[in-house]
Amino acid sequence: MTAQARSMPQHAANSITSLEEYFAFEMKAEGRHEFVEGKIVAMAYTSESHGKIASNLNRLLGNYLLEKACDVYSGDRMLFVKACNQVFYPDLLLVCGEHQFYSADPKMKATLNPLVVVEILSDSTEQHDKTNKTRCYKKIRGLQQIVFVSQKEQHVRILENEDGKWVDTEFYEPEDVPRIGNCDIPLQEIYRRVEIETANA
Repeated sequence: MTAQARSMPQHAANSITSLEEYFAFEMKAEGRHEFVEGKIVAMAYTSESHGKIASNLNRLLGNYLLEKACDVYSGDRMLFVKACNQVFYPDLLLVCGEHQFYSADPKMKATLNPLVVVEILSDSTEQHDKTNKTRCYKKIRGLQQIVFVSQKEQHVRILENEDGKWVDTEFYEPEDVPRIGNCDIPLQEIYRRVEIETANA
């Protein structure tokens, strides 16, 4: 989801709260927060590698989809998953066609119908992203892909919805070209100018 320092969980409020209370809180909050299993969870600092990967994907997808009725959002677009009553800020969202919103307030709208969600994994969030959050994402009607991008190595994993069955494909060879949102994105371009941090670094 983020890089090194988006630790889970960092709670702005430890007690169970309602969706309405969350939106009221988020309207006035200085930083961003997600609504996870009835709790408000603060989002923290992201690493340089995370930022470069997100920027690369945003640029690559944006260029491919320039003439399409699609929008790419990097990190600041709120996503409300009605089926599990949770709110997230994915690292990247792709929306094509009519953009549907949940309006918590005239000034605060959450996306309902992404085509693709992308999470850039970190040590602190990887388990949550691949379990609880993934189960929730799979309930989004019309969602075609859940994309996981590693910071530890050049590795992209795509869960693709094929007639209700989620097919799991991994990409890690230098010549691999993952297809994200009907766009062919070379793996090496996703990691352009990204320094992979090794365990011995």
